[in-house]
Amino acid sequence: TARTPEDSTMTTNDDERRAFDRLLDAARKEAPPAELGERLQEQLAYRARLERLVGSPPAARGYRAAALALALLAAGVLILLFALKPRADVAITAEQAASASKPAGSAAAPPAPAPPADDPCRSIVPAAGSEPLIDDFEDGDDAIRPFEGRAGFWRWAREIDAPGTAPALIPVPRPEATRTNRLAQHVKGGLLVDWGATVEFNFRPACYDASNYVGVSFQARGPGRIYFAPRERAVIPVAEGGSCQSDCYNPHVAKIDLDGSWRTYQLRFSDLRQRGMGKPALDPQHLHSLAFMIRPEDTPYDVWLDELRFLQH
Repeated sequence: TARTPEDSTMTTNDDERRAFDRLLDAARKEAPPAELGERLQEQLAYRARLERLVGSPPAARGYRAAALALALLAAGVLILLFALKPRADVAITAEQAASASKPAGSAAAPPAPAPPADDPCRSIVPAAGSEPLIDDFEDGDDAIRPFEGRAGFWRWAREIDAPGTAPALIPVPRPEATRTNRLAQHVKGGLLVDWGATVEFNFRPACYDASNYVGVSFQARGPGRIYFAPRERAVIPVAEGGSCQSDCYNPHVAKIDLDGSWRTYQLRFSDLRQRGMGKPALDPQHLHSLAFMIRPEDTPYDVWLDELRFLQH
């Protein structure tokens, strides 16, 4: 029996409808969210009704358009999935691999503890006791003299400075300078009301064994009053390179009353005291820093320092 053009049209429409249905099923499986395919089908059906009302071409045209739209949609989903798929040339960490292999709902393992920080006192070598000069400032820089493994940089820490912004201290011409003693440290400031200011340096590494010396000497000039503090690691908080857990910033100190002339001051470690009763003597085997402290009640201030040395036996 010969087939009429109408039969061919119906067969074509049935084939396109089946292809459309298969494509729609695939789109439902691939496209997020799941209802996106249904919404698109509703919109295409609505458009097909409008086209029939205005005398548009046969409904087969609507199916072709829908099939094309859904094909583009499916292609877009596949591209998105490909983009989200991990690339083979990107390394996956051991942690990611372990996490991916865990069954769903399993509790995450706690992070591994960080390795303990190296103790700077573990491999310390005591100063020999034969090179007592710490700094005479004649080299004009902010570093202490590199004798017997010593290292450190001078800074001027004040309560008005933001944390970590204390300026470096560079020597300046000394009053009554001589040919062999030209430079010294000088700090000058106004009224302070909280903890004051310090002229200091930290030993690097933050543990220095000065047990072969018995104290420290230095020259200073005022007016005013300062407190000298060789600070052990035990009074410095852990976050700042020390080992203190409580009652921090309580160093052994000696009070020094200055006047307008240069004078030499000698302080033995055994003469220094901490605030409070029953405190142990200074341990010079674990020095973190040396500091000249200016308390708020002694401000304004105008202090000169020079010829800092350890005292020999």
